[in-house]
Amino acid sequence: MRLSTAAIHRNSIDSILEQQTRLARTQTQVTSGKRFQTASEDPIAATRAAALDRTVADNEQFARNSNILQSRLSYEEQSLVDVTNTLQQARELALQGANSTLGQGERNMLITELRQLRGELVDVANRDDGNGEFLFAGTSTGTKPFADGTTGVTYLGDQTTRFVRVSGSQAIADGHPGTEVFLNLTEANGTFTTAVGTANTGTATIDVGSVIDPSQWVSGNYTIRFTSSTDYVIEDDATPVPNQVATGTGFSSGQAIQFLGTRVTLTGTPAAGDTFTVQPAADTDMFSIVDDLITTLSAGPGLPSDKAVFQQQIGANIANLDQALNRVLSVRSEVGSRLQAIDTATNARDIESVDLQSLLSDLRDVDYAQAISKLNQQFAGLQAAQAAYTKISQLSLFDYIR
Repeated sequence: MRLSTAAIHRNSIDSILEQQTRLARTQTQVTSGKRFQTASEDPIAATRAAALDRTVADNEQFARNSNILQSRLSYEEQSLVDVTNTLQQARELALQGANSTLGQGERNMLITELRQLRGELVDVANRDDGNGEFLFAGTSTGTKPFADGTTGVTYLGDQTTRFVRVSGSQAIADGHPGTEVFLNLTEANGTFTTAVGTANTGTATIDVGSVIDPSQWVSGNYTIRFTSSTDYVIEDDATPVPNQVATGTGFSSGQAIQFLGTRVTLTGTPAAGDTFTVQPAADTDMFSIVDDLITTLSAGPGLPSDKAVFQQQIGANIANLDQALNRVLSVRSEVGSRLQAIDTATNARDIESVDLQSLLSDLRDVDYAQAISKLNQQFAGLQAAQAAYTKISQLSLFDYIR
């Protein structure tokens, strides 16, 4: 095989250029810390790294979502704490107002405090999250949710909820609409309400009652009518002739009366013809509960028969406040669960982030010890190729013709 002088020169230069290319690639790896700069250098690793980068970017967005969501829910939780404190203060005032020794002037002082508390309750219901979005407006976060007018408080928000993603598989609600917090409360014990007949002449009053066997309760309007101070009948509202549900004799003050799985307690002395009603509980709201309490204290007890009505109404007001407090407690429990879910998702993302960075490092990061050793080898190879070429480039056939 014959090689021309030009071919020898060309092969030598090609070898040098190839060595320089390899050396330059290794040098770039060392200086950048990355095993490849373009996908063509390692298509499989580049594809896997791109997928992992997308997951990392998603997790970073989920982390931002979690921070915003946690801040909003924390605002809501504090608002619910404030609502709880307001309702508890109202309940304490109701208990003070129930004292029969108070005069109307003293009750008027309690009413002034209650009106202040009602205003605070409306303010909390219209609180925002610090970013100008109302907490209890549902998804209508730019609309002030509660408007206080002469006929009461009106809800202007909606009943939907926004969900925010905190992971690839989990989305968490960012709050509660006002209807779930302040509205749609059930009166009294949640099943039925009681009332003293306005035409009663006796001194007996009735408590809010309770359900002892829900399976026996038949929702309807019932009247406890005393035929004497110790005997009574319980009738429904069937027309034209009411049905007799139960009867009783030998009643004494403080005695519990049971019928259809319910129990009510009457205290005091009823007169013949006195009536007490048991009716299905209706829906109410926190603002109306405070308004009703103010109305009850404003009327106050008058005649002995009026005192029975007053005691029943104040007892119903307190029971309604308890229902409101239970609602707030339930919502706070949900908020706490959501905040806990955010913490769990954050911990999971942190663990996943470590794994993702480890995988990305295995795919893209250069092994410095190996790269530097390779760089030294390639540098030595380039030097050898250059030295060989300087020798070869000086040789020609004419050197041997003398």
